[in-house]
Amino acid sequence: MASPPTSPLTVFATILISASSSPTIHVYYQRYDSVYRASGINGPLSASTVTYTVSSATYNTTLSDGKAFKVTYNRTVYTLLFASSPEKFEGYVNVSAYTNNTITIKTDLPDLIRIVIMSANETELIWAGFNATDINAYAYINGTSEVMLQFANGSTIANATLAINKENVSISNKISLYLFPVTSVEAKVSVSGELTATAQIPRRYSPLLVSINYNGTESNATVNGYKVTTAYFNGTLTPALFWKGEGLVPVMSGKGNIRADFETIEFYGVNGTILGYVHISSIVGNLEMIPVKIGLNYNIAFTELKIVTVSGVKQVHANFMGYTYINGVPVMIVGNDEGNITSTAIVNISHLVIVNNHKGVLAEITLNSTSKFVVLTEANTTHNVSVTLPLLVNVTNVHLNGNVHVAQKVVVNVSSQYILFNVTTLNNGSIIGVYKVENDTLVKLNSSNYFIINGKLEIFDDPSSTYYVVYSAQPTSSTTSSTTLTSTSTSSASTTASVSTTLTSTTSPSATSNITATSSSNTMTYIAIGIIVLIVIIVIAVVLVRRR
Repeated sequence: MASPPTSPLTVFATILISASSSPTIHVYYQRYDSVYRASGINGPLSASTVTYTVSSATYNTTLSDGKAFKVTYNRTVYTLLFASSPEKFEGYVNVSAYTNNTITIKTDLPDLIRIVIMSANETELIWAGFNATDINAYAYINGTSEVMLQFANGSTIANATLAINKENVSISNKISLYLFPVTSVEAKVSVSGELTATAQIPRRYSPLLVSINYNGTESNATVNGYKVTTAYFNGTLTPALFWKGEGLVPVMSGKGNIRADFETIEFYGVNGTILGYVHISSIVGNLEMIPVKIGLNYNIAFTELKIVTVSGVKQVHANFMGYTYINGVPVMIVGNDEGNITSTAIVNISHLVIVNNHKGVLAEITLNSTSKFVVLTEANTTHNVSVTLPLLVNVTNVHLNGNVHVAQKVVVNVSSQYILFNVTTLNNGSIIGVYKVENDTLVKLNSSNYFIINGKLEIFDDPSSTYYVVYSAQPTSSTTSSTTLTSTSTSSASTTASVSTTLTSTTSPSATSNITATSSSNTMTYIAIGIIVLIVIIVIAVVLVRRR
């Protein structure tokens, strides 16, 4: 009978992750500052005057991490006068959000002054100006968000909000608004200048220094805490670390509530390499000042947005995800059914395996110089994998489907739900299968569950105590141990086989085996008869000698 077909054996080396001290990054930078100041003499609306100031700067560049760059900004001051009575306006709003962190808004409604994204409890001013109808801007959208359009409305601001569920969507709504019409607009560019910004990749699981430069004053803070989570980046859900801070801006005069918020989200690509990060600093609120006979109300909105991608790092499109812990620190792991994996920790090794007839990913991850093996399953669960050393490795012969093969019998210590162990392979042809002993039968492991790393055969299982690594080579006559296996047809998951064996090799007292061994009575009979015949011949020879 012909030998069973051999399946390809995965061979790869340990993945070495070495982060460059200064990787090449691409920075998308956007900054808008908007102050809507309404004033009125003794408060009558007919005398309302609005001074609306907008500063804007957008830039994108490729540079080394941590390097400063200069950005040109423009400041425009609008003076707006309004009618004394509101009017109804109807129009459309089209919003298209894209996976490359850009957004397009089109509208025919008048007097538009701001566009704000509200995503994951963060307010993000992505555009400020006056009466635009077609706007393109950078925007970070993390899953479900809202797009708020703000319109000049006398001494107040009118809002229209649209919900978007995820990136790469387009929505269109018809909107009705009651607005005080603008009767007069005067605009002039008062300042054009240059500012300096930096882009610095955060260190994972470390405190983060953040700074906000607003109105010429720079504020710094250190955030010690972080959240381990997932977040969208370039349209794909990835493992992420999330730093967030907030506080109130001191008001020197008048009364009001001005809040400063910032968040930094770092994203991770294949094998846990840093994919990029997003930093959003925002200041929003109101300030009221009441000098003699004149009331002043300031509505403030400011956002500095940095979207940074690291060159050459690939994303992993997630099919399943889970948590684990290294020394009590939470780690997010994301994988797919192609065996690719990413994590907030460094991934040293990853391999597609079969767990309970479903796909999973076996991985070794490292955080702060501590490593562990885990398996991530399609059920979005993560299990620890114990690395164990074989208690015994013996060379034996295996009779498999009418053919004799060289094999290694491996006895291991069962220590957890999942184990990983390795053996040094023999130079006796290719491996045609790995079997485990289960309920006195052999179960063939799925070929995905064993593979070569750095010249050694790694075996992952759920597990058993005894395994056989079967080779295509024929045994030599000097082999003293043999095992007879009758194998059923191979399935995609496993193969069971009945076992009858004859073993004469010495085994370690610590080794255990579910295989029943029987001695050969025919061999012993032949030996006894031979001894008797030899004794008879010797006796006859002695008698003949004496007669002489």
